[in-house]
Amino acid sequence: MKKNILLLCVALLCISTAVAQNYKITGTVVDSLGVPLQMANVIAYQQDKNLGAFGITNQEGKYKLEGLKQDSTYTIKVSFLGLKQIEEKVEKLQGDLVKNFVMMAGADELDAINLTYQMPVSIKGDTIVYDADSFTNGTEDKLGDVLKKLPGVEVNDDGDITVEGQVVEKVQVEGKDFFEGDSRLATKNIPADAVSKVQVLKNYNNQSQLKGLGNDQDRYVINIKLKEGKKKFWFGEATVGAGYGGQAERYLIQPKAFYYSEDFSVNILTDFNNLGTPAFTGRDYFRFIGFNRRDTRQNNASINVNAASTFNAFATNRALSIDSKFLAGNASWKVSDKLDMSAFAILSSTDTRTKVLNSNTFIDSGLVEETDDRALERNQVGLFKLGANYNPNSDLSINYDGRINISDQSQVTDFTSSRSGVVEDIDQVNSQKPISYNQSLNAYYTAGEKHIFALESQFLNQEEDPFYNAVRNIRDQQDPEPFNGALGLESADPYNINQERFVNTNKIDAKLDYFYVLNKTSNINFTLGSTVSQQNFSSDIFQITDTEERNELQDPSLRNDNVQYNFTDLFAAVHYKFITGKFTFTPGVTAHSFRTLDFQNDIENVIESQRIVPDLEVRYDIKSSQSLRLSYDQTVTFTDIDNYAEGIIFTNYNSLRSGNNQLEGSLNDRISLRYNNFNMFNYTTIFGNITYTKQRDAIQSQTQLDGINQISAPINFGLPNESLNGSLSYGKEIRKIQFGVSASGSWSSRNNIINNVEQESININQTYGATARSNFQKGVNFDLGYRLNFNDSDNGGFENNSTTNVYSAGIDWQLGKRWLLRGSYDLNDFSSDNGQENTFEFLDASIRYQKPSSRWQYSLIATNLLNAEVNVNNNFGQIATSTTQTFVLPRYVYFQMRFDL
Repeated sequence: MKKNILLLCVALLCISTAVAQNYKITGTVVDSLGVPLQMANVIAYQQDKNLGAFGITNQEGKYKLEGLKQDSTYTIKVSFLGLKQIEEKVEKLQGDLVKNFVMMAGADELDAINLTYQMPVSIKGDTIVYDADSFTNGTEDKLGDVLKKLPGVEVNDDGDITVEGQVVEKVQVEGKDFFEGDSRLATKNIPADAVSKVQVLKNYNNQSQLKGLGNDQDRYVINIKLKEGKKKFWFGEATVGAGYGGQAERYLIQPKAFYYSEDFSVNILTDFNNLGTPAFTGRDYFRFIGFNRRDTRQNNASINVNAASTFNAFATNRALSIDSKFLAGNASWKVSDKLDMSAFAILSSTDTRTKVLNSNTFIDSGLVEETDDRALERNQVGLFKLGANYNPNSDLSINYDGRINISDQSQVTDFTSSRSGVVEDIDQVNSQKPISYNQSLNAYYTAGEKHIFALESQFLNQEEDPFYNAVRNIRDQQDPEPFNGALGLESADPYNINQERFVNTNKIDAKLDYFYVLNKTSNINFTLGSTVSQQNFSSDIFQITDTEERNELQDPSLRNDNVQYNFTDLFAAVHYKFITGKFTFTPGVTAHSFRTLDFQNDIENVIESQRIVPDLEVRYDIKSSQSLRLSYDQTVTFTDIDNYAEGIIFTNYNSLRSGNNQLEGSLNDRISLRYNNFNMFNYTTIFGNITYTKQRDAIQSQTQLDGINQISAPINFGLPNESLNGSLSYGKEIRKIQFGVSASGSWSSRNNIINNVEQESININQTYGATARSNFQKGVNFDLGYRLNFNDSDNGGFENNSTTNVYSAGIDWQLGKRWLLRGSYDLNDFSSDNGQENTFEFLDASIRYQKPSSRWQYSLIATNLLNAEVNVNNNFGQIATSTTQTFVLPRYVYFQMRFDL
């Protein structure tokens, strides 16, 4: 309670100090006829050319300049394309003012002030342009720090960027994709001092022929414009660090280099460190191994053939140690006016040590299992891509991408399970070396003003070879055979069980779209396409006996010998888009013909089915930055060969799974309502959405539980799975302080069969939050946050509820022109009905020194100053409910030097 009161006092002090003695100027801007001018630029700057405030007029021509200082003199400048600029001086401001402006016809000439000062935000059609220097104060390190200070822009911990509530699709630099547009690599690597302007491109489509034909209103791309001196020259930085923590030496080596010109660009990133900050995570890996084809409407039926992976994404407060090595480069080359080429190569190696304690309560029996899980995970990845865009004329565009993804993944686990007086030691090994080759070929052709064609195709070849080994040994007794003899193992102590698997996948997706443009406000889209997938699967389980001999298990139910599985989807669709007033309607329907064929145990099994699935989108554009969107779609989802192969799969030390070749696709209904409102006039953002989904014939598990051991098989379950999710957020900037409040909630109902009894699992999650973040040019800046989470579950009558309070505070304190003090503090209070409680505190701090205009920067950095050890949370599953204690990185202290190239 004392800590909470202290945090509240600090927050109130910071906010009250920040808002004291500030005034505002408001008014309207009209033309000579008295017509309000929307999106006129209004700025107030002081005599030293420092920005006081800026505004953009709304539909009524109103503007607002806030946060102006008492006794200060400001020059007010009003500009609008095609009209004469207005300048007016306000001497020694003493209170709030109202000033109206009338703009006369005439060219908006550039004067000396225009040449030395940029409008902080300008809006030109579908593009928002932010002048970075107008929002930064020199304390920013990377692009992510810059973006966080722009109105309407948010960056989360994973590097995902949202603008006006919409996720940014990709990041470009000088019009060229930065590592395939990956937002995380961009936000965490592009130097902040290289950024001149940030362009937000709305209603984006990669293909100019398709712009406006589909529903691209919510597609956003960010393009970074570099400062003068960063073009046609190499720039970058080299960072090194050394320190101590966790009873070991710590190091950091991060050279980065960039080159941009009109015809050629290169980005080189390196990162070698054992500070617990992985340069390339599992989430990054999955971003890069697939294609994000969004230029035309996507197929509403799918089959999941993604490679299995041991690659986990551990954050710095979720692991004991993380040792990361990373080398990446990408290049873009304009070969001619008709041909552009691009390539990237990424090499990454990450070693992660973890320790996790679990208390698992099995829902059917109430059995409690306490586990101690210590793991070492190694992930080595190589990703390579070569692409080309060929545009012989304005009517034809051909794109090709070829990618190779190679990885070597392994996980070694020292595991202990304790339950009902039994203690079992389990050594586990997971490993695989998957490789995939992925190609895409797309062509877009404009045959005339009313006729546009788009051909999109992808080919995937993928090989997987996962291996799993578990050695189970119950202490102080002869081990009973696991799974009550279901595997038919020879008597042993301990039991050493192994499984080898091999999966080969070939998959082709191809579709042809024809757009018939009726007029400027309507078009019809016809689509023909197919998805064809062919998979081969083999697996066997074997035992290493006490005499070190290999005991092949010959029971046919324990093997999958060259199982073949083919999936075919032939589809045709029609969509009609038309605009009337502020409404945009896009109804559509797709007809599918599905065929699955599996061949196993010398028996061929064929299942054919047809579906007609509708979709609809209705959009109401209330204003240019305010919209309401209602969407409904029905999709069909199929599973891959893993669930069709009928032989036993050994998935975990206590889990066996068999397939089911009678599975059919599940039918999913989703309806959502989304509201966006970004008001540049009063710096207010409001976003809300609510989504309901219903999954019929869902592929669920039929499970037999015996103690901790389980044997399961997939089935199409008769009862539906349902979920309801909603969120609402409100943000407002007042006098350089961004305030925000948010609320989100979810309800879900899932059904399974456990021990021949149908069981429903219901989970309700609620989260409420509030934030305040300042953006002053000098002095102290702060970042405060609070989040309250309630998580309630009812699994077949077994209830478990938890509450989490999270407090956060951060500070950036400029001490003169050379020193910068930073600190961040997080307090996490967790409690649950089962008596688990935990208070987790994380404190980081750093002090930085850099002379003005010097290329050298020196920092002393400390992480986890309070030396927190463990974080606790609850996980709610349909088999068991778990309370998890995750051990975290120890205290690190290190010295860092950076040289700007």
